[in-house]
Amino acid sequence: MPEPRAVIVSLHWKDRPSELSFVTRAIAAAAARHRPVSVLVPGPAGHVEPDGAFDLHGLGSMAKGDMPWARQLEATETVVVDELTPEVTMGLSQAAPRAVFSLTAQTGSEIPDAWRTLRLVQHDDWDASRWVTLHVPVNPLAARHRHHGFGFTGYLLVLSDRRAGRSDSDSSDDPNEPPPPVAWLSAAFPAEEIILVEDAVASAWKGRSLRGKVHVDTRMDLWRLVAHASACVDLAPGPFIARECIEALRFGTPIIVPEGSGPAVTHASAGGGWIFGDPGDLIGAVTTLRSGDTRSAVSDAGRRYADARFGDASTMVEQVSALLTGA
Repeated sequence: MPEPRAVIVSLHWKDRPSELSFVTRAIAAAAARHRPVSVLVPGPAGHVEPDGAFDLHGLGSMAKGDMPWARQLEATETVVVDELTPEVTMGLSQAAPRAVFSLTAQTGSEIPDAWRTLRLVQHDDWDASRWVTLHVPVNPLAARHRHHGFGFTGYLLVLSDRRAGRSDSDSSDDPNEPPPPVAWLSAAFPAEEIILVEDAVASAWKGRSLRGKVHVDTRMDLWRLVAHASACVDLAPGPFIARECIEALRFGTPIIVPEGSGPAVTHASAGGGWIFGDPGDLIGAVTTLRSGDTRSAVSDAGRRYADARFGDASTMVEQVSALLTGA
């Protein structure tokens, strides 16, 4: 008897820069190793669009009382949904599939108790049946050659938290000035090279002076910048897995992340970096990092943690299979 299919209901599948899109695509790929997978995305009902290994089927109307997509689901199927909006929740409740797993936290009294939120970055004491450890790939070739746009390595890499399309009237978001953490670091360490990545552009700063800019066009460009940094200061880590932090750790680059940044704090606490709450903490972390022995020890610890947790694709495939089978 063939395995029942897994159904991915994804509102963010096409939002490629989104960490939620990366997570959803990875789970769909792992599920496809063991059973048929259908992917439902926003779009006209009946519309089918190829996208790599999957055909994307339009969800149709999301309006109350008119949910043709819900009638596509069967009671034997397992659903993974990236965001439980009220409309998606209503449709899934009407369809009553075998099991529902969501990637966003479930809130509201109308959500059945049997539905579960998948945990993606786990603590050691969490129930292993409730989480999936994603495979976060990196290309080791990035560590062999620095980014072609800069003639130096060993810089501090800062991933910005400023929004694309910000208003120029907001002086705190002046695109011609670095964000405050870069200004703090540049003032505290005037001889330090600092590279800021923002809006797909890497800008080099030294002594609060802009030295030059290059485009970051591909993931490989970013990996090269990460791999040749002394540390990666991620000002806005992803809320689901903190992907860039994991990638940095897999290259042996320590991370420095803000307090309260969810998964990134877990990664840093595992031995691969530091957590800061104010400018003094940030400057103190970099001061500690500048000790060669400290940096080497933290680099090794972070790499071991990230490779063990996020470096094996087969582990993720097995976990997703067990999750769907045992649902």
